[in-house]
Amino acid sequence: MTDIVSGVLGDWLLEVAEYLDGTEPTAWTPVKGLTEFTPPQTEKNLEDDGEFDGTHWGSQIATGISWTAEATAKVPRASLPADPGQAILKAAGREIAEGGLVHVRFTKRGVTPAAGDQGVADVSYVENGGPKTDLTTAAITLTGRGALVPYTAAV
Repeated sequence: MTDIVSGVLGDWLLEVAEYLDGTEPTAWTPVKGLTEFTPPQTEKNLEDDGEFDGTHWGSQIATGISWTAEATAKVPRASLPADPGQAILKAAGREIAEGGLVHVRFTKRGVTPAAGDQGVADVSYVENGGPKTDLTTAAITLTGRGALVPYTAAV
């Protein structure tokens, strides 16, 4: 029997690219300073497809699927340079329609070849408040626009 050794959430790499005209990006920028991360989660929209003349058992069918991912990141002090990945997310978080979108990919480190999921997401980037002794952080929510698809990085 093989023992299961749990991975850690720090194994994840979050990378982004600006959404310019919808074409696939050629370069990705890592998002640094992550302190919490929830990998992409899918949710199905279920509709009742039961019938009056059926049995007493309910019946549902998926009519759509969506995804979201969340993270918390340390925000650099005002006197320090901004993280380029966070800057892409922050800029998109202040826009609407296509301006609020980014290309995003999620990779689990240590897998050879590097593989994960990628897609396009709308961004919510909100700096958190708190007591004066707290570190400055931002809450990041990535809401999928379309499919989340597997990818394998070119070697």
